[in-house]
Amino acid sequence: MADKAKRAALIGYDCLIPKRLEAMLAQGGLEHFRAFMNEGSFIPEGYNLPTVTPPSWATICTGAYPRTHGVEDYYYYHEGRSLDYKETTQAFGSDIVTAETIWDAWDKNGKKCIVVNYPMSWPSRMKNGVMIMGQGLSPAETRWPLHGNEHKEFLASESVISTEFYPMGVQGTFDDAKGWKNLPECDEPLEMVVNMAFKECVEPVEGQTWYCLAWESGDDGYDVFALCPERDYSRAFFTIRKGEWSGPVQHDFTIAADGRTEKGVFRCKLMQLSDDAEEFKLYVSGIAGRIGFIAPPEAAQQIDFSKHITANDIGLVAYLHGIIDTDTVCELVEFHSAWLWNTVESLLRANPDWDLFYMHSHPIDWFYHGWLSELDSKDPEIRARAEKMERHIYEVEDRLLGRLMDIMGDDTLMCVCSDHGATPMGPILNTAHALKEAGLCSYEPKKSENYWDIYEETEGFNYVLDVSKSLAVPQRYMFVYVNLKGKYPGGIVEPEDYEKVRGRIIDALLDYKHPETGERPVLLAVRKEDAHVFGMGGAQAGDVVYVLKPEYMAEHGYGLPTGESGCGSLKNLLMFRGPNIKENYTYPRPRWLADIVPTLCYLTGNRIPDDTEGAPIYQIMEDPNLVK
Repeated sequence: MADKAKRAALIGYDCLIPKRLEAMLAQGGLEHFRAFMNEGSFIPEGYNLPTVTPPSWATICTGAYPRTHGVEDYYYYHEGRSLDYKETTQAFGSDIVTAETIWDAWDKNGKKCIVVNYPMSWPSRMKNGVMIMGQGLSPAETRWPLHGNEHKEFLASESVISTEFYPMGVQGTFDDAKGWKNLPECDEPLEMVVNMAFKECVEPVEGQTWYCLAWESGDDGYDVFALCPERDYSRAFFTIRKGEWSGPVQHDFTIAADGRTEKGVFRCKLMQLSDDAEEFKLYVSGIAGRIGFIAPPEAAQQIDFSKHITANDIGLVAYLHGIIDTDTVCELVEFHSAWLWNTVESLLRANPDWDLFYMHSHPIDWFYHGWLSELDSKDPEIRARAEKMERHIYEVEDRLLGRLMDIMGDDTLMCVCSDHGATPMGPILNTAHALKEAGLCSYEPKKSENYWDIYEETEGFNYVLDVSKSLAVPQRYMFVYVNLKGKYPGGIVEPEDYEKVRGRIIDALLDYKHPETGERPVLLAVRKEDAHVFGMGGAQAGDVVYVLKPEYMAEHGYGLPTGESGCGSLKNLLMFRGPNIKENYTYPRPRWLADIVPTLCYLTGNRIPDDTEGAPIYQIMEDPNLVK
C-alpha cells in the first residue's frame, strides 16, 4: 500500500491554457512542466463555471461549487443596492467566501499552512499559518470592495514621467540645471522638476518633488539620465541610459493620514531620451510596500523585500496607453516572478514544518488579455511577436515551477492548476441591447472616461442604464435580474409578473441575433434554479443565467468551460505529482476544479473542509485504497 504524502502544495497559474502549453511543449523547452507531467498525472480538461478568476480560485481552495461558496462572478452584488452594474464591486476577499477553505480546515487541526498571493484569501483567519497578500490579482493589491477595474496598491501604482501627456503620469520639460550639488563633469546639464502624485494607494501617500537630470557623456547629444530626490547628484536614486532599467530603489514614503513613513521599492526604465532632450519618457514601476497584507505581521521579518518589485499587471495598462513596449512587459514578468520566488523561498525556509502551501501567479492571464487575439492574427509579424511573448512568459513560469519542485522535494504532493482558459476576442455582445430590442431594458450608450477602465467597452458595459424604466437588468458577466418592485430600488415589476418577465428574458436572449454576424451569440439561458446542475444558481446569481458561444466576447468569463475558439480554449489545467500519483499518465476524462481539495486531503490524510462537494480523483492514484 502506498504511503501518504507528507504535505501538499498547490501552484496556481492564472489562465494557463492546456492546449497552448502542449503546443509549446511539442516545440521543445519548458523542461520543468515536462518533468512534472512525466513524473505525475496530467488532466487536460479541467472545468469550472463561470470561467473567471474569483469563482474559480474560491472553488480551488474550498472544493465547493460557486453556488455554495458564494462567489459566482468577477463582481459581487450587495443586497439592497440598485441593480445597476455600477453598484457591484469586485469579488475579492475572504469575507465573502461562504464555504470553509482547505487552509482554515487544516489550521483548525493544528496544521501549518502558508498562503502566498492567493485571490480570495485575505484577511486571514488562521491561527498557526502565514498569509501574504490575497485580496486581488497581484501582491500588495486590493480590489475588494472596489468598483469596476479599480484597484488599490500598497504603496502605489505604476506611472510615467514624460515630455508627453499621459493620464497616469507627470508631464514636464527640461531646462538648464541650476543650484545642483555634485554635478557630474559635463557641459550644459538639464533638469526637469516633477511633482509626483502617487496613485491607486491603499492608504493615500503624500506627493514628493523629484529631480530629473540629463547630460551628454560625449558629443552625440543627451544620453545619460539620473533621478534624484533632491538637487544633489550624489543622492541620485540611479543613473541609466536609454533602454536600461535601474536597480531596485528603496525610498521613504509618507502616509498622508497619520504621517508615518513606509519603505517602498521601485524600479525605472528609460524608454526615451532624444539627443536634444525634447523627447523623454521614464517608466516608473509600481511602488512595492515592504509590509502590506501579511499575517501574522511578524512574518514580514522572514522576508527581504528590499530587492524586488511586485510589477502588478505586468505593465499591461501602461502598454495599452503606449508608454512601454512588449520587451518591457516581458521584463516586468521576470520581476514579478522574482518577487514571488523570493517570498516563497523565504517563507518555506523559515517555516520548515509547513503542511500545506497555496500560491497563485497571474502574468499569463494579463498576457492573454492583452495579446491572445494576436496569436490568431493573419499577419505573421504580429503573430510571431505574440508567440515570442507567450513563450517567454511560460518560460518564466517554468523556471518558477522548477524551483518549487526542488525546494519541496519528492515527499510533497503537488498540484499545478489554472483557474480558467481563454479564447481570442470576438464580437462584443451588449446584453442590454438584446433586452432593449425586446422592450425589457432602457439605457443610453456612453464612453469610458477612466484611464484604468480601458476594458469597459470590450466587456459590453459601455452604457448608462435607466433602472426605473427597465423590467430586466443585465448585471455582471452572466446574469439578468427581474427588476421586482419592493425588492430592488427602482423596481417596477409586480411580483405576480415575475415568471412571465423571466420567460421573456430567456426568449429575448436566445432569439437575439448579433448585428455584426447575424448569428445568435447566446448558447443557453436558464432560470437560476436550473443553473444548479452546473454548480451555479446560488444567492449571488441573477434570476436568469446565460452563457455565450466561445467565439463571442472577451477572452473568458462568458462561455462554458468546454469552449474552444481559434487558438484558445476555456478549459483549465490540472496536474498532480508526488506520493501515490501515477507517473506519465494522462487522465482521459474531464474533472471539476472542486475535485482538487478532496484529492489533496485524501492523499495526505487530512481533514476535508466542511463544505467540500467535489470528490477525490482516484483514477490518478497508484493505490486508490489509501485509507488505512
